[in-house]
Amino acid sequence: GQGRPSTIYAFVKSHDAYTLNVQTLELEAEAVIEGVRQNVFDPTVDGAEFSTTARSILRRDPDVFACAEADANTCKEISRADHPRVRCYLSIKAGGALQAAQLYLKAVGDVQVAGESLHGLVAQRLVRRLCPNCKAPFQPTPDMLKKLGLPASVKQLYRKGGQVLVKDKPEICPMCQGGGYVGQEGVFEIFPIDGEMRSMLAKGDFASFKAALRSKRYPTLQEAALRKVIDGVTTIDEVVRVLSDQQQNPAAQPAGAGA
Repeated sequence: GQGRPSTIYAFVKSHDAYTLNVQTLELEAEAVIEGVRQNVFDPTVDGAEFSTTARSILRRDPDVFACAEADANTCKEISRADHPRVRCYLSIKAGGALQAAQLYLKAVGDVQVAGESLHGLVAQRLVRRLCPNCKAPFQPTPDMLKKLGLPASVKQLYRKGGQVLVKDKPEICPMCQGGGYVGQEGVFEIFPIDGEMRSMLAKGDFASFKAALRSKRYPTLQEAALRKVIDGVTTIDEVVRVLSDQQQNPAAQPAGAGA
Protein backbone atom coordinates (compact mmCIF):
# COMPACT_ATOMS: atom_id res chain seq x y z
CA GLY A 1 0.00 0.00 0.00
CA GLN A 2 3.05 2.28 -0.12
CA GLY A 3 2.31 3.58 3.38
CA ARG A 4 -1.32 4.46 2.66
CA PRO A 5 -2.67 2.87 5.87
CA SER A 6 0.05 4.57 7.95
CA THR A 7 -0.80 7.96 6.46
CA ILE A 8 -4.53 7.72 7.11
CA TYR A 9 -3.75 6.52 10.65
CA ALA A 10 -1.55 9.61 11.09
CA PHE A 11 -4.51 11.80 10.12
CA VAL A 12 -6.71 9.98 12.62
CA LYS A 13 -4.14 10.29 15.41
CA SER A 14 -3.94 14.06 14.89
CA HIS A 15 -7.40 14.30 16.51
CA ASP A 16 -8.07 13.93 20.24
CA ALA A 17 -10.05 10.68 20.42
CA TYR A 18 -10.98 11.36 24.07
CA THR A 19 -12.83 14.61 23.40
CA LEU A 20 -14.07 13.74 19.90
CA ASN A 21 -16.00 10.85 18.40
CA VAL A 22 -13.38 9.43 16.02
CA GLN A 23 -14.24 6.39 13.89
CA THR A 24 -12.68 4.46 11.02
CA LEU A 25 -13.93 1.96 8.47
CA GLU A 26 -11.31 -0.56 7.37
CA LEU A 27 -11.03 -3.88 5.60
CA GLU A 28 -8.46 -4.90 8.19
CA ALA A 29 -7.19 -3.07 11.29
CA GLU A 30 -3.47 -2.55 10.65
CA ALA A 31 -2.89 -1.33 14.22
CA VAL A 32 -4.87 -0.41 17.32
CA ILE A 33 -5.46 3.33 17.74
CA GLU A 34 -6.23 4.15 21.35
CA GLY A 35 -9.61 5.81 21.90
CA VAL A 36 -10.70 5.40 18.27
CA ARG A 37 -13.61 3.18 17.28
CA GLN A 38 -12.19 1.09 14.46
CA ASN A 39 -14.95 -0.55 12.43
CA VAL A 40 -13.75 -3.54 10.39
CA PHE A 41 -15.95 -4.40 7.42
CA ASP A 42 -17.06 -8.03 7.33
CA PRO A 43 -17.90 -9.05 3.74
CA THR A 44 -19.18 -12.45 4.91
CA VAL A 45 -22.25 -10.93 6.56
CA ASP A 46 -25.35 -11.45 4.42
CA GLY A 47 -26.13 -8.33 2.38
CA ALA A 48 -23.13 -6.42 3.70
CA GLU A 49 -21.85 -3.55 1.56
CA PHE A 50 -18.91 -1.29 2.31
CA SER A 51 -20.82 1.86 1.32
CA THR A 52 -23.81 0.90 3.47
CA THR A 53 -21.52 0.44 6.47
CA ALA A 54 -19.98 3.86 5.78
CA ARG A 55 -23.44 5.44 5.70
CA SER A 56 -24.35 3.74 8.96
CA ILE A 57 -21.24 5.11 10.68
CA LEU A 58 -21.87 8.63 9.37
CA ARG A 59 -25.38 8.47 10.87
CA ARG A 60 -23.83 7.95 14.31
CA ASP A 61 -22.64 11.58 14.27
CA PRO A 62 -18.86 11.11 14.36
CA ASP A 63 -16.66 14.20 14.59
CA VAL A 64 -13.99 12.48 12.49
CA PHE A 65 -14.45 9.63 10.04
CA ALA A 66 -11.61 7.93 8.15
CA CYS A 67 -12.48 5.51 5.37
CA ALA A 68 -9.59 3.28 4.37
CA GLU A 69 -10.99 2.18 1.00
CA ALA A 70 -13.27 3.75 -1.57
CA ASP A 71 -15.59 2.37 -4.21
CA ALA A 72 -18.01 4.56 -6.18
CA ASN A 73 -20.92 4.14 -3.75
CA THR A 74 -18.70 4.89 -0.74
CA CYS A 75 -17.47 8.09 -2.42
CA LYS A 76 -21.10 9.11 -2.88
CA GLU A 77 -21.82 8.53 0.82
CA ILE A 78 -18.76 10.56 1.85
CA SER A 79 -19.70 13.42 -0.49
CA ARG A 80 -23.16 13.69 1.12
CA ALA A 81 -21.85 13.84 4.70
CA ASP A 82 -22.46 16.91 6.87
CA HIS A 83 -19.00 18.36 6.16
CA PRO A 84 -19.25 21.49 8.32
CA ARG A 85 -19.73 19.11 11.26
CA VAL A 86 -17.73 15.98 10.41
CA ARG A 87 -14.15 15.79 9.11
CA CYS A 88 -13.84 12.94 6.59
CA TYR A 89 -10.70 11.28 5.25
CA LEU A 90 -11.02 9.03 2.23
CA SER A 91 -8.23 6.78 0.95
CA ILE A 92 -8.15 6.28 -2.83
CA LYS A 93 -5.72 4.34 -5.02
CA ALA A 94 -4.41 6.85 -7.57
CA GLY A 95 -1.24 7.94 -9.32
CA GLY A 96 -1.16 11.29 -7.57
CA ALA A 97 -3.24 13.98 -5.91
CA LEU A 98 -4.78 15.32 -9.12
CA GLN A 99 -5.76 11.86 -10.29
CA ALA A 100 -7.30 11.20 -6.88
CA ALA A 101 -9.48 14.30 -7.36
CA GLN A 102 -10.53 13.12 -10.83
CA LEU A 103 -11.39 9.65 -9.56
CA TYR A 104 -13.40 11.11 -6.67
CA LEU A 105 -15.36 13.43 -8.98
CA LYS A 106 -16.07 10.59 -11.40
CA ALA A 107 -17.13 8.20 -8.61
CA VAL A 108 -19.53 10.70 -7.05
CA GLY A 109 -21.01 11.52 -10.45
CA ASP A 110 -22.35 14.93 -9.41
CA VAL A 111 -19.43 17.39 -9.81
CA GLN A 112 -21.15 20.06 -7.74
CA VAL A 113 -21.64 17.77 -4.73
CA ALA A 114 -18.16 16.28 -5.11
CA GLY A 115 -16.42 19.60 -5.64
CA GLU A 116 -18.08 21.32 -2.70
CA SER A 117 -17.13 18.46 -0.37
CA LEU A 118 -13.41 18.37 -1.23
CA HIS A 119 -11.06 20.29 1.08
CA GLY A 120 -7.65 18.78 0.42
CA LEU A 121 -5.59 16.19 -1.41
CA VAL A 122 -2.57 14.22 -0.23
CA ALA A 123 -0.56 11.73 -2.28
CA GLN A 124 2.42 9.75 -1.07
CA ARG A 125 5.13 7.39 -2.19
CA LEU A 126 7.84 5.53 -0.29
CA VAL A 127 11.51 5.73 -1.28
CA ARG A 128 14.25 3.61 0.23
CA ARG A 129 16.53 5.52 2.60
CA LEU A 130 20.29 5.47 1.93
CA CYS A 131 22.41 3.66 4.49
CA PRO A 132 24.19 6.43 6.45
CA ASN A 133 27.15 4.15 7.07
CA CYS A 134 28.13 3.48 3.46
CA LYS A 135 26.42 5.96 1.14
CA ALA A 136 28.87 7.24 -1.45
CA PRO A 137 29.08 10.96 -2.34
CA PHE A 138 29.69 12.11 -5.90
CA GLN A 139 29.74 15.40 -7.79
CA PRO A 140 26.90 15.67 -10.31
CA THR A 141 27.65 17.03 -13.77
CA PRO A 142 25.94 20.22 -14.99
CA ASP A 143 24.09 18.13 -17.60
CA MET A 144 22.74 15.80 -14.89
CA LEU A 145 21.52 18.73 -12.79
CA LYS A 146 19.85 20.31 -15.82
CA LYS A 147 18.14 17.07 -16.79
CA LEU A 148 16.82 16.59 -13.25
CA GLY A 149 15.77 20.23 -12.92
CA LEU A 150 18.07 20.73 -9.92
CA PRO A 151 19.82 24.05 -9.21
CA ALA A 152 23.43 24.47 -10.34
CA SER A 153 24.36 25.22 -6.73
CA VAL A 154 24.02 21.50 -5.85
CA LYS A 155 27.61 20.31 -5.51
CA GLN A 156 27.12 16.84 -4.05
CA LEU A 157 24.69 13.96 -4.33
CA TYR A 158 24.87 10.37 -3.10
CA ARG A 159 24.62 6.91 -4.58
CA LYS A 160 24.19 3.65 -2.72
CA GLY A 161 27.35 2.01 -1.41
CA GLY A 162 27.05 -1.40 0.21
CA GLN A 163 30.68 -1.60 1.25
CA VAL A 164 32.92 0.06 3.82
CA LEU A 165 36.68 0.15 4.17
CA VAL A 166 38.11 -1.76 7.12
CA LYS A 167 41.89 -1.39 7.36
CA ASP A 168 41.88 -0.25 3.71
CA LYS A 169 40.02 -3.38 2.60
CA PRO A 170 36.43 -3.25 1.29
CA GLU A 171 33.93 -5.24 3.33
CA ILE A 172 30.17 -5.61 3.22
CA CYS A 173 28.51 -2.84 5.23
CA PRO A 174 27.28 -4.36 8.52
CA MET A 175 24.41 -1.86 8.77
CA CYS A 176 22.67 -2.55 5.43
CA GLN A 177 24.23 -5.97 4.73
CA GLY A 178 25.46 -4.69 1.38
CA GLY A 179 22.09 -3.51 0.12
CA GLY A 180 22.91 0.18 0.32
CA TYR A 181 19.55 1.14 1.83
CA VAL A 182 18.10 1.03 5.35
CA GLY A 183 14.40 1.72 5.90
CA GLN A 184 12.05 3.92 3.92
CA GLU A 185 11.13 7.58 3.74
CA GLY A 186 7.78 9.12 2.87
CA VAL A 187 7.45 11.57 -0.04
CA PHE A 188 4.30 13.69 -0.01
CA GLU A 189 2.24 15.84 -2.36
CA ILE A 190 -0.12 18.05 -0.32
CA PHE A 191 -2.71 20.27 -1.99
CA PRO A 192 -5.05 22.30 0.27
CA ILE A 193 -8.24 23.29 -1.58
CA ASP A 194 -9.79 26.67 -0.83
CA GLY A 195 -13.31 27.90 -1.52
CA GLU A 196 -12.47 29.35 -4.93
CA MET A 197 -10.96 26.07 -6.11
CA ARG A 198 -13.95 24.13 -4.76
CA SER A 199 -16.19 26.37 -6.89
CA MET A 200 -14.12 25.48 -9.96
CA LEU A 201 -14.57 21.78 -9.26
CA ALA A 202 -18.28 22.24 -8.58
CA LYS A 203 -18.62 23.82 -12.04
CA GLY A 204 -16.69 20.97 -13.64
CA ASP A 205 -13.82 23.31 -14.59
CA PHE A 206 -10.93 20.96 -13.85
CA ALA A 207 -8.50 22.86 -16.12
CA SER A 208 -8.89 26.04 -14.05
CA PHE A 209 -8.58 23.98 -10.88
CA LYS A 210 -5.22 22.57 -12.04
CA ALA A 211 -4.04 26.04 -13.06
CA ALA A 212 -4.98 27.41 -9.63
CA LEU A 213 -3.01 24.64 -7.93
CA ARG A 214 0.02 25.34 -10.14
CA SER A 215 -0.15 29.02 -9.20
CA LYS A 216 0.11 28.05 -5.52
CA ARG A 217 3.43 26.29 -6.32
CA TYR A 218 2.80 23.39 -3.96
CA PRO A 219 5.60 20.78 -4.31
CA THR A 220 4.69 17.83 -6.52
CA LEU A 221 5.70 14.24 -5.76
CA GLN A 222 8.66 14.59 -8.12
CA GLU A 223 9.83 17.84 -6.53
CA ALA A 224 9.45 16.41 -3.03
CA ALA A 225 11.38 13.28 -4.04
CA LEU A 226 14.21 15.30 -5.61
CA ARG A 227 14.49 17.30 -2.39
CA LYS A 228 15.21 14.00 -0.65
CA VAL A 229 17.97 13.41 -3.21
CA ILE A 230 19.51 16.83 -2.55
CA ASP A 231 19.36 16.22 1.19
CA GLY A 232 21.21 12.91 0.80
CA VAL A 233 18.27 10.84 2.00
CA THR A 234 17.90 8.74 -1.17
CA THR A 235 19.30 8.34 -4.68
CA ILE A 236 18.34 9.48 -8.15
CA ASP A 237 17.98 5.83 -9.19
CA GLU A 238 15.50 5.22 -6.38
CA VAL A 239 13.40 8.25 -7.32
CA VAL A 240 13.36 7.17 -10.98
CA ARG A 241 12.32 3.64 -9.93
CA VAL A 242 9.49 4.83 -7.72
CA LEU A 243 8.08 7.53 -10.00
CA SER A 244 8.40 5.36 -13.13
CA ASP A 245 6.39 2.69 -11.31
CA GLN A 246 3.76 5.33 -10.56
CA GLN A 247 3.47 6.30 -14.23
CA GLN A 248 3.31 2.70 -15.44
CA ASN A 249 0.76 1.53 -12.88
CA PRO A 250 -1.02 4.61 -11.46
CA ALA A 251 -4.00 2.65 -10.13
CA ALA A 252 -1.74 0.80 -7.73
CA GLN A 253 -0.39 3.93 -6.08
CA PRO A 254 -1.76 5.68 -2.99
CA ALA A 255 -3.49 8.98 -2.61
CA GLY A 256 -6.14 10.46 -0.39
CA ALA A 257 -8.98 12.92 -0.58
CA GLY A 258 -9.99 14.99 2.43
CA ALA A 259 -13.62 15.88 2.55
